[in-house]
Amino acid sequence: MTALEGRTALITGVSGAIGGQLARVFGREGATVIGTYRTRRAAAESALASIPAERRALLQAGFGGGDSARELWRDALAAGPVDTVVVNAAAMAPTPLIGDDDEWDAGWQQSLQVNVVAASTLMRESARVFAERGSGSIIAISSWAAQQGSRIPDLGAYGASKAALRNFAQTLARAYARSGVRVYTIAPGVVDGGMGTADLDPDEVRAVAEGLTMGRHVEVSEIAELAAFLASDRCPSLTGSTIDLNGASYIR
Repeated sequence: MTALEGRTALITGVSGAIGGQLARVFGREGATVIGTYRTRRAAAESALASIPAERRALLQAGFGGGDSARELWRDALAAGPVDTVVVNAAAMAPTPLIGDDDEWDAGWQQSLQVNVVAASTLMRESARVFAERGSGSIIAISSWAAQQGSRIPDLGAYGASKAALRNFAQTLARAYARSGVRVYTIAPGVVDGGMGTADLDPDEVRAVAEGLTMGRHVEVSEIAELAAFLASDRCPSLTGSTIDLNGASYIR
């Protein structure tokens, strides 16, 4: 019996590197996976391809605010008895400290709507259902930028939004601790294949890695394996925790 057999996990943003690996690992561990994507359907389908057809489903979701998150949750419940939610979909919109005001305003709006409002609403909706059932896990993918601010000055809204997500996860964990609902936050550093390196050329990627304590990026597989362990609920007293995953580049 695999660790997540009999579980059903809703994983947002499976068309990206982290979300895709989350889907593959949860599927390998026996879970039914309901994955979401915004526009890149082919990438999302590829992420779920290794999971047996009876244990996978795919939903298109804009994930741009409270209403879209509520609609997604209704669609997910129609697809299966969800007991695990992994909030992975995110926006990394630039908010330049010096530059165009319209870009600044738009970046903050997108960051807050996707990374805070939609994410927190999905967590709120799922927590209420899980509490009625007496069990369930919610895993929020945050960032080390939530702990220390962004090291890239023009991504201040991203770091702030991830800090807000972590803070809400802590609130939710306290509110539902006696209801069997577990809430965890994973805070990765620079991820190989993640949004932080997506637009860099190979030399730039290597230069970033050299600046990290371990001399390498966080692998997407590490995030997925950790999330799968948390979803197994083998250490329920971890609820409310933020787990740093950055190779000692940032230590609290």
